[in-house]
Amino acid sequence: MTRAIDREQEHMWDSVYILSQIHSEKAKAVFKAAIEKSFWQLGLTLPVFSTIRFSLPNKEHLSRLRDIEKKMREAYTTKEQEKAYEYLVDYIEQLSEIAEGDSLTVRKKLLVSLLNESAKNNKCSMKNYQLPTSIASFPSRQTTVAYYTTTEVAKKLGLSDQTIRRMCETGKFPGAYKTNGGHWRIPQDIFVTTLEQDDRAEQILHQIDRKNQEAGDVDEFNL
Repeated sequence: MTRAIDREQEHMWDSVYILSQIHSEKAKAVFKAAIEKSFWQLGLTLPVFSTIRFSLPNKEHLSRLRDIEKKMREAYTTKEQEKAYEYLVDYIEQLSEIAEGDSLTVRKKLLVSLLNESAKNNKCSMKNYQLPTSIASFPSRQTTVAYYTTTEVAKKLGLSDQTIRRMCETGKFPGAYKTNGGHWRIPQDIFVTTLEQDDRAEQILHQIDRKNQEAGDVDEFNL
């Protein structure tokens, strides 16, 4: 499973570069999906990420992001948590440099969002502070929130349904709750991309794959 995820992530980075030369909007869709998956592979959420506008990175910057992300994944896989977090800080710094606006301000926003979500998860995991099941299992009725099923999130993140349910149990998804029927529901607004954007990115990747199989190389002017 880990190797398959790694291959998929590498493929997405390749696609960002190819598409950046032809169609910026398509490239941005794949770029967002790649960034989001890189965070989720570490079990992290940065809700503020969706509010920040980013420019497409050039070839050199994209290469740096890709290299840091790969090292971050490897460190996490080998349970070198401290090293993984060091790479994460570098990763956020690189992302802030391609943000529209002041890079220092963006960097602070991303780090604050990361720390805030981490604190929420830690609080949820403390047994002394857990709410009774009868209360914790239901979302507030005062606001209307859209939710994903575990199957939808599994497809979105390239993980198994069982892994997503386990992440729900350990509080990895802020605001997730279990229905009376025992099914988990996960808030859509904690994700950077929508299902529509994910589907579009997947269509682009399949299109590139098909053209690779047919011609050996992607025709950059016929995507």
